[in-house]
Amino acid sequence: MAVEEKSINYDKALKYVFWLFEKRDYSEKEIRDKLGRNYACSVIEQVVEKLISTKLLDDEKFAGQWADYRLRQNKSKNFILRELIHKGIKRDFALETLDSFSVNEVQLALNAIKSKINKYSKLEPIKAKNKIFQFLSRKGFGYDVIDEVVKKVIKKEEIIDFLD
Repeated sequence: MAVEEKSINYDKALKYVFWLFEKRDYSEKEIRDKLGRNYACSVIEQVVEKLISTKLLDDEKFAGQWADYRLRQNKSKNFILRELIHKGIKRDFALETLDSFSVNEVQLALNAIKSKINKYSKLEPIKAKNKIFQFLSRKGFGYDVIDEVVKKVIKKEEIIDFLD
């Protein structure tokens, strides 16, 4: 009976993982965390081994796809690095993956504030600078990048339309 129950749990766990993969790819850590809520360690190990052997679970591929996806959403490399580490990707590999993308962080930051520029243009320049700084800081951009963006966007005490 116990062997049959393990087999049923394995099948259910595998079915659950396939359902998850219909939505997006996951890292090994994410899969282990999700399965850990409802399944025994032995079942989790079997499922993960099966997924790795069939190349459905590949942290290297996942890291590249995730970085590409988040860069297209104008997220900074620092922000993506934190996400990848949180998702169980080793720091060295995450850095290597991000370095493989040629990205202009200033342009990413400019793209990130496009939707906010009309709102900020109604503020006093000093308040607009602060808002831009806070917004881009939350997105993971460094001080140097933010400073350059602020200089491009705010000229002579007024916000310019940098989108032309």
